[in-house]
Amino acid sequence: MAKSSIKPAPEFNVKDYTYLEVVEECHVEGIINLYRKTYQIYQDDPLQQTSYPYPEVLDPEWIVQTSADRDTIWKVVIDSLTGNIIGSGTLIMDRTHQRAYVRGILVDPDYQGYGVAGYILAAAFKEVIRDYQDIIKIFWTENRTAHRKSQKVAEQCGMRPVALLPNKDYFLEQRESDMLYVLYSMNTMKRRRPTPALVPGVLPIYQVVGRQFRLNPIEAVLPPTIHANGYDVKGAITFDKYLYQYATFTANGKKLQFEINPRTQVAEKTKYSLDIDPITLKTLLKFAFHTLNPHLYYMECYVSAYEPAIQQVFLDVGFQATGYIPAWDVVERQREDVIVMTWVKNYPPLMQMQLTPRATKLANLFLS
Repeated sequence: MAKSSIKPAPEFNVKDYTYLEVVEECHVEGIINLYRKTYQIYQDDPLQQTSYPYPEVLDPEWIVQTSADRDTIWKVVIDSLTGNIIGSGTLIMDRTHQRAYVRGILVDPDYQGYGVAGYILAAAFKEVIRDYQDIIKIFWTENRTAHRKSQKVAEQCGMRPVALLPNKDYFLEQRESDMLYVLYSMNTMKRRRPTPALVPGVLPIYQVVGRQFRLNPIEAVLPPTIHANGYDVKGAITFDKYLYQYATFTANGKKLQFEINPRTQVAEKTKYSLDIDPITLKTLLKFAFHTLNPHLYYMECYVSAYEPAIQQVFLDVGFQATGYIPAWDVVERQREDVIVMTWVKNYPPLMQMQLTPRATKLANLFLS
């Protein structure tokens, strides 16, 4: 249990009055208390509460298992006076594509505004650069558009906005959008595969993101018209203990898969067979879209920037290119760009967001 709820004095300095520790089993209760306090979670059953849509963070077993994973760096910030955990942050490494996802940066409401989030980010970056510089080349995170401060912290660390994820999240019973930020290590862009092949619907986001990274101007490619086929599509949905749903659709020997969070009504982490043809993909995507759509608010997929026919399939079905990430995937020793394709039931108004000037330029493409 938290030892006290004393607010820090005005002269509180995060570097002088706190220390960092790697998460161990002794920190589990303090992390859960931090989430409950920050997101006002009062119900005991994580699956019944509606304030925070990722109930696994309230499961002691999940925290222990995740913190022990070799590809996870999880740190907590502890107030040296009270012994309370006042901040937490996780960095998840993808060694295949040399990426690190900064996830779950969380600060006790009483300590917000003292630089705790920036302290966690800086410590994570330093550790990865020191111990994993040959493995990790890209840092990325998703910042809430409801908080300009988190975007500023990311930009001060050198990160840049590359994608708007409109109305993707749901916190404290309110729908929110996220802005995806990336940071590249030195020379990473030199391995980038040049000259993506983009359809006209992708060009605007490429131009906005490209100016941040000095990408060369390109001309749009006109893809052929693609019609869905009458393949027999089969679908199946499985569940895990946190009630996440895993939907798989198959046709013509190919697969299309989604991970669905029913609490946010979001389908993401979309995957499809690497050798899928545009006709089969369109058939599967249309079937999945109409099957899942009544139960969803948002869908997301990362699409290759070198396959214009596949890009057009997503646009034809109703997705929009709301993000562009240079050098995202490692493919045959080159780094390839991807497009963030999203579908959302209703776009949020721009006036509801608190955005930095950089983030505003990107959001202006889609919102009014």
